[in-house]
Amino acid sequence: MSLTLKLSSLVIRTLSKPIANQIKAQAREHERFRRICVSMAQSLHRMDMRLRLGLLRDTTTAQRRAAAEAAARKHKPTTPTVKTEAETKAEADAIAKAKTAATEADKPAPKPHIRPLSESKAIESGASFISESFLFIVAGGLIVYESWRSRRKETTRREDVESRLVELEQSEKAARRALVALETELLQQKAKNGTLPLKPPSRILPREVWEIEQKEEAEDAKEEGWLSHIGSYVSSLWDSVSNPQSPATPENEVPASKEASKAQSESSSADQADKDTQTKTS
Repeated sequence: MSLTLKLSSLVIRTLSKPIANQIKAQAREHERFRRICVSMAQSLHRMDMRLRLGLLRDTTTAQRRAAAEAAARKHKPTTPTVKTEAETKAEADAIAKAKTAATEADKPAPKPHIRPLSESKAIESGASFISESFLFIVAGGLIVYESWRSRRKETTRREDVESRLVELEQSEKAARRALVALETELLQQKAKNGTLPLKPPSRILPREVWEIEQKEEAEDAKEEGWLSHIGSYVSSLWDSVSNPQSPATPENEVPASKEASKAQSESSSADQADKDTQTKTS
């Protein structure tokens, strides 16, 4: 992260603290803002107390249920014994009480009454919550901005590297083609001047350069071939759609070729006669 961004985030965090204190002061002075703070503080207080009481009630209910089950198991006879009528009645009453306690333990506890906060305490709690929320939003916004900025910087740097690689590949390809063309031109000039040796001349460029160039030329020719085939097919299809005429039959083509050969023979005989006339005249 740059120094400017660090200083900016530090300034914003420093300025956010007095702003939070000013929010607290405004909450005590303005009536509407005070009502907002009081309602917010009371809602947070009720939510907090319900969570705490819910946890306590769950623990208490579990303890009561465990105690009732233990009492029921305690009063349940394990071995058959001879009992008097009074003992049997007392045991039945104990079992009934244990079952009643277990049933009451399973019942949901009544909703407790939560005592609201006083007005001064609610104002203080609501103003503190708003100021802390403001500080949290400022800090979270700075973190999100820093993350977005670093990600954008990384993306830009990656795009620059990719564009430079493409430019280097294009310049290398252009230089290689220029060297190949230069060597080809040099060999052609030597062949014209008759300065080539009897044995095959050794090339100046390495063999790998020629292999790469030949491979690229083959790929370009293949692509051009596909494109030419597609173009010719499309043009023929368009011609057939625009001019729906019956194609020439082989019977019509044969006389045309015969007429063309006849005209060619006549023109060649006329040329030969002109040459003979010029020879006799000379």
